[in-house]
Amino acid sequence: SFNSEVCVIGDGTQDPQIISGDKLNDYDYLVKNGHEQGNLRMTKKINESKKLLTDKLMSLEETGPTALGPALLTGIAMAAEGAPGSQVTLCTDGLANIGIGNFDDAKDQDQMAKVKEFYERAGQYAKSKGLTINIVSIIADECDLETLSQLAELTGGEV
Repeated sequence: SFNSEVCVIGDGTQDPQIISGDKLNDYDYLVKNGHEQGNLRMTKKINESKKLLTDKLMSLEETGPTALGPALLTGIAMAAEGAPGSQVTLCTDGLANIGIGNFDDAKDQDQMAKVKEFYERAGQYAKSKGLTINIVSIIADECDLETLSQLAELTGGEV
């Protein structure tokens, strides 16, 4: 889950890891940590952790900021440690405004190009690992669905 930080839950059997501060802007850290967390936190099959994950999902609350980029990249790296054909489903109700992939800080075309380059790079990384990215958003919420939908198109996912 993500807001002003990223909360790594995995299969739900361990206490979550919190990613915050400068780490939210560090592409290499997020990939490396995601791989480590995938190996550490995804040891149970879904039928073994379904109840825990359902409870965690139902307890989520909207809290404002949106560290979408760091959460997406962490999720991709974690899923890359899973079985072939693994999927990442990104659910968001807002514009990425914290950490890498932050749209709010893109004040000109060059900065916006760098943001879009991040999502392209993340999508290419997922594609290289055989992952599918699906996007779920709320109609009329501002999340720059045009940019995010390219992740799904690139990996054969759905919006």
